[in-house]
Amino acid sequence: MKTINEYLKRHSLVAGILLMFLFTWPFDMAMAGLLPFKVPYVISITFGWGISIASLIMTGLTVGRLSIITLLKRFLIWRVGWKWFFIALFLYPAVFSLAVLLYWVWMGTPIDFSGVFAQKIFGASANLPMFILPFFIFDFLTNGEEMGWRGYVLPRLQAKYSALVSSLILGVIWGFWHFPRFLAPGNTASFALMMIKVLADAVIYTWVYNNTQGSLLLTTILHAAGNTAGVFLPIANTQSSGNLATYLLAIVLLIICAIALTLFSGSKQLSHVEAMQAQS
Repeated sequence: MKTINEYLKRHSLVAGILLMFLFTWPFDMAMAGLLPFKVPYVISITFGWGISIASLIMTGLTVGRLSIITLLKRFLIWRVGWKWFFIALFLYPAVFSLAVLLYWVWMGTPIDFSGVFAQKIFGASANLPMFILPFFIFDFLTNGEEMGWRGYVLPRLQAKYSALVSSLILGVIWGFWHFPRFLAPGNTASFALMMIKVLADAVIYTWVYNNTQGSLLLTTILHAAGNTAGVFLPIANTQSSGNLATYLLAIVLLIICAIALTLFSGSKQLSHVEAMQAQS
C-alpha cells in the first residue's frame, strides 16, 4: 500500500486525470448511446461529479486527508470583491450577446431565438426567460467539473509551468474530456471548433481563478453562467447556419478576450496577485 501511495504521489497529476476520465467517460458514452446500457436520470445530470470524487480521492491519497477539507473550502472563498462576481456572472453572457448582435448587424436579419437549445429542454412553447435563473442555479449545483479542472489539475500544472502554458495544457485535457458526446449518432457539432473555444475558455478561467485566491465558487459561477448563456442564446453550433455563424463569432471574441487578458495580466501568472495557489 505504501508503494502504491508513493507511486501516486509521484504521478498525482496523470493519475488524477485518468481517474477523472474513468469516473465519467463510461456515463458520458452511455448517454451518447455508445455503450449497451442506460444511465439513470439522476446520474445523467450529475455525472460531472465523478470529476470531483476523483479529485477528492486523489487529494486524500497523495496530500493527506486534511487537504480534502482545504480543497472543499475553496468553494467558500467569496471575499474577493464584487467586481469578480460581476465578471463571473456576466462575462460569458456579454460575449455571447455581442456575438449575436454582431451577426444581426452583419447580416441585417432579425435575431432568431427559435433554434435555441433551451427549447429542446423546456419545449417550444415555454416562456424561456422564466427558466434562465432556475437553469443557472441547477447548473451551478450539478456542475462537478471545477473541483477537478481548477481545484486539482490547474494548481499542479502551475507548479511546473506558467499560467498561460498551464491553461493551454488544461484546455486540451478539458476539451478532450468532451469527446464521447461528439461520437453520438446525429451529433453534427465540430469537435475542432469546440477545442479552440475550450482553449480560450481555459485561459479566461485561470485568470478568474488566479485573481480570486483560487476560488472554486467564482469559477463555478463563471462556468454555470457560460452554460446558461449558451443554452438560452442562439449560438449553438448544432443548430442553423445563422447560429453557427454566431458560434464562430463567439469563439473569435473569446480568443480576443483571452489574448487581451494575457497581455494585460502577463502570461506567467495571468494575475497581478503574486501568490500562486499551492496544491491541495
